Amino acid sequence: MVKIKPFKAVVLNPELERETGKGGKGSRAEMVCPVYDTIDAALYEKYSAKKNNVICFTTRKEGVEEREFVVAAKQNLNRFFRERLLVEREKPAFYIYGVRYSLSGEVLEQIPEEDRREIYFALGLVALVKTERLNEGEIFGHEKTFEAKTRERCRLMKACDLHFSPIVAAYKMSSHDHEGEGKSEMSRIFENYLRRDPIVDVELDGARHLLWEISDTEIVGRIQSLMKGEKIIILDGHHRYAASSRLGTAAYALTMLLDGRDEGKGLLLLPWHRCVKVGESRMQDLWSRVEANFCVEKVEKVESYERSKWCESKWCESKWCESESENENENDENEFRVRLGMYDGDNFFLLRVDERKIRALAEERGERVGLDLISLHEWVLGPDSVPDPTVSEIAFVASPREAVRKVDAGECRVAFFLKPLRIAEVEHKAREERKAFPQKSTLFLPKVAEGVVMCRVLPTPLISFNHD
Repeated sequence: MVKIKPFKAVVLNPELERETGKGGKGSRAEMVCPVYDTIDAALYEKYSAKKNNVICFTTRKEGVEEREFVVAAKQNLNRFFRERLLVEREKPAFYIYGVRYSLSGEVLEQIPEEDRREIYFALGLVALVKTERLNEGEIFGHEKTFEAKTRERCRLMKACDLHFSPIVAAYKMSSHDHEGEGKSEMSRIFENYLRRDPIVDVELDGARHLLWEISDTEIVGRIQSLMKGEKIIILDGHHRYAASSRLGTAAYALTMLLDGRDEGKGLLLLPWHRCVKVGESRMQDLWSRVEANFCVEKVEKVESYERSKWCESKWCESKWCESESENENENDENEFRVRLGMYDGDNFFLLRVDERKIRALAEERGERVGLDLISLHEWVLGPDSVPDPTVSEIAFVASPREAVRKVDAGECRVAFFLKPLRIAEVEHKAREERKAFPQKSTLFLPKVAEGVVMCRVLPTPLISFNHD
């Protein structure tokens, strides 16, 4: 049984909005930042330039020693509480986290046409979820984690006594649908609170992040009852979940729970395309592995000035992955019909796998979901080729156009393009196959922001919340 409980949220002080423009400390929108594991050097410089941005205690700058960062993070966090930049809510509560966002055209092209929208709006319940060993009970994960990253995050959380942002997970509460209306009781509860003013309303990189508080004890109890018997799957934040599970008696994970039936409405799943940084000698070896394992077909010649746009339209609209040499009546849903795109700076290629060979790989590994990604890592990049994306030879991008730009600019030598999965496939991977994808396999949207809703780790704070 999934166990959830309410908590006293730590939020940026609402009074800051009234102080803005009057010699105050800045608006709350200037104080939030993206989740730590999405921040590169350029983004770090952008957000750390703001004195009162939470990045100063959520994210370690590249090149800074971990111990040095933890000391600085605790000092900065103490200052935030001392100066009343952060405050703790009075009552334990659940929260509704809403993200209203839009997508660039080059990312939108990858989404099925029926799911394309000008504006997406995702709503989730934020609660503390009791951790358990993944894939053995009611909580499932689908992505590989690395010990060093988990340890580092756990040490920071313990030292600062804080969950910095919620992980994102999905549930499917079909048993509580209202007959003939398609709305769950949870949706009804949400609708009632959305009529009220949010306690947080900030914009980050064009996305609007909103937070509503549910402190009514009767409704809190009802929500806990509704979640009994539900199974949840982690979509984003596997390392944060793993770190939270090591917090002893306080082993709860701050979690945003979304209705998995909202896929395509507010909840989206995109692939991470691979851009590989290799020298000329390594490139020859990579080509040898590609040719040894894939049938390589050069795609039509594309002039350099239109390569990015062509790649986006062809690959995203599924036109590129069709081969003239294949049977037109072949079943597109065949899980063993593996196709990848590749670009080496001069040409685009379609990589096809012999069905007998991919069946053998699937049988050997006991996996059928994500065989394009699995074959790429197993046969070309190496199964352990992504131990740490911060120092790896692989860059991950959501946009095919951006992948082409990286290769053309010389930042990477070759790009591989993958097809998006559906949430049902990710669930099958976790619940049925009980296997993990390589890291950076799935990109779930929306992304939460750090600074919108936080929570103490321990009932008795290690860090003083007294501003005297």
